Amino acid sequence: MTPASSAPWAKATGDRYHPLVCHVLDTAAVAERLIGKLLGPQCFAELRAGFEPLGNPDGWIATLCGLHDLGKYSPAFQGLKADLAADHFPERAAADVKAVRKPAGLKQRVDTPHGLLTAMHLKDMLLRWGATQETAEVIAVALGGHHGYFPDGSALRQARREINHHGGPAWEGWRDSFVKDIVALRGLPLDAAWEKVHMSAAAAVGFAALASVSDWIASDTGNFPYADAPDPATYASEAQRLATEAVRRLELHPWTPPTTFAELFPADSPRPVQALAEHITADRDEPALIIIEAPTGEGKSKAGLQTAAALVHRLNLIGAYVAMPTQATSNQMLTEVQDLQKRLGDNRTIVQLIHSAANEYPTDVGRDDPDDSDVQAQEWFTRKKSLLTPLGVGTVDQAMKGAIRSGHFFVLLAALSGKVVVIDEVHAYDTYMSTILDRLLAWLGRLGTSVVMLSATLPASRREELIRAWQSGLLRNLPRETPDPEPHPGYPRVTVAGKGSVLSMDTALSDLNAGRRVRLAHVPDEDIADWALDRAADSGCVAIVHNLVRRAEATYTALEERIAALPPGERPRLIAINGPMPTGERKAVEADLRAFFGKNGTRPRAIVVATQVLEHGLDLDFDAMLSDLSPIDRLIQRAGRLHRFSRRGEPVLAIAGVEDTDAGPRFPAYLDRIYAPMTLMRTWALLRERTALEPAAEVTELIDAVYGPDEAIPCPTGWEESWRTAAEKLTRERQKNERDGRVMYLPHPIAVTHLGELTRHGKSARQTRQQKGGKRGGVS
Repeated sequence: MTPASSAPWAKATGDRYHPLVCHVLDTAAVAERLIGKLLGPQCFAELRAGFEPLGNPDGWIATLCGLHDLGKYSPAFQGLKADLAADHFPERAAADVKAVRKPAGLKQRVDTPHGLLTAMHLKDMLLRWGATQETAEVIAVALGGHHGYFPDGSALRQARREINHHGGPAWEGWRDSFVKDIVALRGLPLDAAWEKVHMSAAAAVGFAALASVSDWIASDTGNFPYADAPDPATYASEAQRLATEAVRRLELHPWTPPTTFAELFPADSPRPVQALAEHITADRDEPALIIIEAPTGEGKSKAGLQTAAALVHRLNLIGAYVAMPTQATSNQMLTEVQDLQKRLGDNRTIVQLIHSAANEYPTDVGRDDPDDSDVQAQEWFTRKKSLLTPLGVGTVDQAMKGAIRSGHFFVLLAALSGKVVVIDEVHAYDTYMSTILDRLLAWLGRLGTSVVMLSATLPASRREELIRAWQSGLLRNLPRETPDPEPHPGYPRVTVAGKGSVLSMDTALSDLNAGRRVRLAHVPDEDIADWALDRAADSGCVAIVHNLVRRAEATYTALEERIAALPPGERPRLIAINGPMPTGERKAVEADLRAFFGKNGTRPRAIVVATQVLEHGLDLDFDAMLSDLSPIDRLIQRAGRLHRFSRRGEPVLAIAGVEDTDAGPRFPAYLDRIYAPMTLMRTWALLRERTALEPAAEVTELIDAVYGPDEAIPCPTGWEESWRTAAEKLTRERQKNERDGRVMYLPHPIAVTHLGELTRHGKSARQTRQQKGGKRGGVS
């Protein structure tokens, strides 16, 4: 290494040398082994191509990742422990450190963050080595942002003015010597062609993630214990061995399932939409967005898993992340994926549950932590691994955090870049969430990440938005510049988008849904208890779905009193489930519901009173259902819980929570905090005179009527004023929610001119949803 005369830390210390050298070598060794496991093929290839002119691109990428803490080689950082630093530094350097030492008694830090100093020095050094201004800046900022937030231009200019903190020319020379020694120690040439190096914003996202994750692993003393070594070359060899072991312990084993439906689900005969999904994606050899649309009960989830397995195999990916709308759906999907792994005999790839209450469930789980602390971020990875696991199941929120300008967003995007992202119930998200989801899709497209989306009730306009969002990233243009896909009215259907034209194909319904008819009824609120008890006596298994928790509680109380007055032999079970339930209690109720009303359930005579958790939360089968009026897509989803596993005559869907008046429908108080009155009015105008639905056959017509142009549903006579007021309110709310989403999300991939824009005005990654109605709102 550099002689003591030019390297401050090299003052005589026996056989030891500065731990910064160790950490650089540790991090570089980890990065070299992690790069192909963390980054998806396209992101990895783009990053590697940018450094190809240097020769040994992986070695240079890893070495630069190791230099992320170069800013610690400064008076400002060493001044945090000035007395300790003085013992190891020669007199001149020690004086610089003491000059900026932290004042006694001052709790907060006042030193220039070392990430800023890393970025400042690396930029200057790379310019001296011949790199272009753009390349020097993007590499420097990517590494300087290893604590989660990319430094912007103003922060770097301020850091440069803090001469006492970075040490001026003397310390600059020492840092240069340090870097040259590290580069030589790593076996890299000093006369590389830096003028030819280029790094895009997308590659920089992967580069920054690689540096951060490698830093977290290398900082774990369980992986790299403190140890003395006679010289840096000897330690460099030891770091290689320790890094190999550290990455091995992460158990990032690729998911390697069979790729055909028959192999994955040998006990099932593929239903038409499952067979179509397998056929239409069988020869895909490039990233794709695949949208599978089919009624409840047609097997979309299994089709999605098979499609993901095929893409993982054909595109050489590490695994998949299955994103569900709620914790309840995540918990249920976890069981399905675990069962799949057991059938396949795959004990290597652990299925990891990823949501905020995941630690309540008995599995090797990850839990999302606050994003504003690097210490918490390090723990988030080293102890729980979260989205980096090859096969994960969790809420869509965990993926959406990658599109919010928050700390370490780039780690989330990198973690998804090597997987197929499966997003279920994609129709279920409001304007705010959809705005952020679309931006996530743009980034996933830019990183070459394949996405599979599942829905029973997706409006045509929304399908087009999803396709444009993802393709805009893949094609590197703006969504409005992406060609509109050709309309395809068939249903069920599978749509595949890639670099070329969008392909849609439709297929037949299975016997379960073909010709399926649901009888409609309207029940006044005061008759709900009577209706439920009558149906329980006749049919046995009854569900009541309210939009508001307080309505569910009132119905439960009324039924409880009525059931207590019945003879013991005539009393149906009464079960409640809603979003605000404590996690442990809700988990127990979910287990009971699956045992009673799931596939092959015991089907006792019972009444289940719920909020929206039954809408897409649990795979259950009821004989009759009463639902509060909700938007048409929600009603269709709820009706999908009727005769879900077998046909037993004509199921009944009763609608409550709406009262007709001459001036228009009247809804329960506070319902407008959950659903837009205009959407409810359009739905009621469509349904109020109908006596039956054929959900599977009519889904496209019904959904596009409610969510289509104004003229799709004429305003009923007498409703004009309330219709106009509701329409204006809906427009304002959509505009506001879209604005709120835009405040949160990242710039579009092609619009990034400086990495600092990606985390400027940083937001909390927890804000993936807007709160509506508070705890009493019935949001599940």
